[in-house]
Amino acid sequence: MVIDCCKEDQCRGSSRCFYRKICELYLSEVYRFCMHLVKNQSCFTFMAEECTQDTFVAARQQLVKLKQHPNVKGWLYLTAKNLIYKSFRCYYTQKKHETTLECEKICSYSNSVEEEWENRRLGDVDTVIVNILMQLSNNEYTLYEDYFCRQLAVPFLAVKYNISVTATTTRIYRLKRKLRTLSHQYCLTHI
Repeated sequence: MVIDCCKEDQCRGSSRCFYRKICELYLSEVYRFCMHLVKNQSCFTFMAEECTQDTFVAARQQLVKLKQHPNVKGWLYLTAKNLIYKSFRCYYTQKKHETTLECEKICSYSNSVEEEWENRRLGDVDTVIVNILMQLSNNEYTLYEDYFCRQLAVPFLAVKYNISVTATTTRIYRLKRKLRTLSHQYCLTHI
């Protein structure tokens, strides 16, 4: 149990003093623990710093419960470990979806996307949109018109289609994904 940092009776047991004391006692230890979890790699120092800070932010938010906790240090370590693991998951998910271009490739692209669009003579944008939308089923096109053109709210669409809000959201997500795929395929075949 953490001992109060102040001797005065009016400050004894206050949340501010308790929080200050756990920061003084455990901040450097939690940071070292986070660095250990990232295997002391300098490229992940930012992650250790952020997770240490987030650990003490979480401690501040849970201060009332933490004052009664039998193992404050253990709570801080467990919170830091969970934050590090969450950061790694986010980091690798982000890296999985990112692609990098070498400087030579970037410099070799002399035209902007708009110029490339004009040079390839894809036609006018309305024609492209019509070609893509023609590939949708009747139900998908109706949902497209209701959600994107008329901008009807999801709860209203759920009532209109007699399905749950979750199912409506799922259909909208699938429609967006299909439109993205169709657009990508159209560009690949026409550019």
